[in-house]
Amino acid sequence: MTDTDQNAASANRDVVVQSLDGFASMAVIGGEHSVVIDEPREFEGEGIGPNPFGLILSALGGCIAGTLRGVARQHGFDYDRAAIRLSLRVNRPTSGPLDPGERELRISRIIAAITIHGDLTEEQRTLLTHGVETCPVGNTLRRGLRLTETVEFAR
Repeated sequence: MTDTDQNAASANRDVVVQSLDGFASMAVIGGEHSVVIDEPREFEGEGIGPNPFGLILSALGGCIAGTLRGVARQHGFDYDRAAIRLSLRVNRPTSGPLDPGERELRISRIIAAITIHGDLTEEQRTLLTHGVETCPVGNTLRRGLRLTETVEFAR
């Protein structure tokens, strides 16, 4: 893959987020899709879009669903549908320093309950169970990642 190909591939996955009024923002994903992100009213947002933690859960659920369908197709079978219910636990300090880095507000646990509907053999069930464990977003969350942030100021 050339540098140009890699840059084009990266551009198709890049997300650009612009702040809106209040706590809301607009994310443009891959230059094609957009979503408004906001905090719920109880956290001073307007609730006009999903909150950031909800988007993380949605990304994981969508990845699991797509991975399951891909595994089934790769092995020549199908199932009726998959239902993925996700919830999270947040390490929510009630007091402490104002610096978010010192408060460590973060997701401490994600629980995914997956129900796959269909008449499946034991082998197919095993393949799908393994598929859940190979979802790239799940792999990223399980194993962690390195986050690099740069801040620029403009007038």
